[in-house]
Amino acid sequence: MQKILLLIRDFKPGDWIIIIFFLFFILMTIKFFLNFPNGQYLKIQKNSEVLGIYSLNQQNIKIIKGQRGVSEIVINNGKVRFTKAPCKKQYCIHQGWISKINQMIVCIPNQISISIIGDKETHDSINY
Repeated sequence: MQKILLLIRDFKPGDWIIIIFFLFFILMTIKFFLNFPNGQYLKIQKNSEVLGIYSLNQQNIKIIKGQRGVSEIVINNGKVRFTKAPCKKQYCIHQGWISKINQMIVCIPNQISISIIGDKETHDSINY
């Protein structure tokens, strides 16, 4: 701890300017790349087959029968999430709510995925 304090004490004013500049640059880059718009539609897929595209502007529960059992998906006024799944670790449920374009939740054991899309579908680098 003392070594860190000695190192910080040796910083010159120019060092602080560079550190502040790069911290600001990093924060602005994160804000730019993580500021996705909200999606309008939910796409539900089982394996590679599209089961349906639904509006996010509703309150609804979708029951999907998958490879291992039944999954429950809740749509609630602009956001969506898994609430029940037959898998052991429940990673898909722990992902929580999604609402931004290109966000996706996948229940791998049950082979069901949900993704948020906009008015026009964009391509990304997700393959499975």
